[in-house]
Amino acid sequence: MDTIDIERLIHKYNTPVPRYTSYPTAVEFSADFNPQDYFTALTEMTSEKPVSLYLHIPFCEHRCFYCGCNVIVSKRKEMNDDFLKDIMNEIIYKTSFIKFKPVVSQLHFGGGTPNFLRISDWQKLMDFLHNYFIFSSDIELSIELDPMVMDVTYLENLRSFGFNRVSFGIQDVNEQTQRAIGRIQNMTHIDELFQKARELGFTSVNVDFIYGLPFQNLETYQANINWILKFKPDRMAMFSYAHIPWIKKHQAQMPVEAMPNASEKLRIYLSVESQLNMNGYVSIGMDHFAKVEDPMSQALKNKSLHRNFMGYTTQANLDQLAFGPSAISHVQGVFVQNHVKLRAYEKSVRDKVELFEKGIKQNNEDKLRSYIIQSIMNNLYLDINECNTLWGIDFNKKFSTEIENLREFEKNELVKIYPDKIEVKPYGRYIVRHLGKIFDAYRKPSEEFTKRFSRGI
Repeated sequence: MDTIDIERLIHKYNTPVPRYTSYPTAVEFSADFNPQDYFTALTEMTSEKPVSLYLHIPFCEHRCFYCGCNVIVSKRKEMNDDFLKDIMNEIIYKTSFIKFKPVVSQLHFGGGTPNFLRISDWQKLMDFLHNYFIFSSDIELSIELDPMVMDVTYLENLRSFGFNRVSFGIQDVNEQTQRAIGRIQNMTHIDELFQKARELGFTSVNVDFIYGLPFQNLETYQANINWILKFKPDRMAMFSYAHIPWIKKHQAQMPVEAMPNASEKLRIYLSVESQLNMNGYVSIGMDHFAKVEDPMSQALKNKSLHRNFMGYTTQANLDQLAFGPSAISHVQGVFVQNHVKLRAYEKSVRDKVELFEKGIKQNNEDKLRSYIIQSIMNNLYLDINECNTLWGIDFNKKFSTEIENLREFEKNELVKIYPDKIEVKPYGRYIVRHLGKIFDAYRKPSEEFTKRFSRGI
């Protein structure tokens, strides 16, 4: 399939569709769910299986115009004082339903800007977490960082607290794009931080970039690729910018006319993918790359890659305990989301009422379809025989309508359907969210997604 054919593909499928970081997707979560389902799930957890922790730090010192995250913009570091009390009290209350001290194999801090916290805040928070959880000897302790609001000493302190994975949000190295998105960066400073992270022995030093921003085109984006090939991060997120100014009003501050169209975005991505693949990186799922020797690349090769609200992971089916405003937990088939607004979150924690904004309990059909969607989207493969064995079904009979709907994609060489397996072909990766949608029982073929989801490519 040549570039022209791929462009036709893009234009056909570049329509809004869920990202499927969960199934059912977050739009199906309801304020009418029963919160007791979650607390019952906590009591039913078993000590044999470790857990994954996520803490959401909502504060940022400035707002980036492209941002789609739940953030609070402030330079008042004293806001951390009340926030830490609240998140600690949330942890104390919710973990009181667990009958043992959980072993943690993954701990991730996202935001917002987690490095909004002061060093003294980190000391207090990490000491607290060690009191309520057991950190496994091989824990993945990771954090998202804004490199422009930290220095080398801050990085050294994070390492001393046990962090072994860092991800720097860079987004674009070109000054014109940086100005358009309200994120001016000193690349010399970022280079120094990246090199220092290597020296300090972080086991994984990663970066985030975005394509689809103002003034990006095939020519200008080469500077980003050159930076990557020079510094060789272990993993990269290469996110497609989602323009949703009707939800995130600050995005309207960027010049839409300067944003690359779908065809140019495709050329940018294909250029990134080609050059990285030639330089020792493997394409992971929709928007990530990892070195060939990275555990994530090996998991893809072994068809054991997973994805949750924290991103791709090599650790399978862990219960996820999430704390902080907007954080989403998933325990024993129950999803709950904390209140998004800080004031509502504070009230819920302090008063111990209406502890969640919304949630949903998966039924068996949800769990089955989640398994199928995640297999296709993460590992680009579904073992039908294994699915039949695990779920006690006749896949080809139960999903005969879905299989027929996949035939259109098979005609375009995007997927191959066998009696015992489904394989996503190389170019099918670009529209894999649409493949997942076929098995989404909540999505109607004629449904209008425009104001609910970002575009599929």
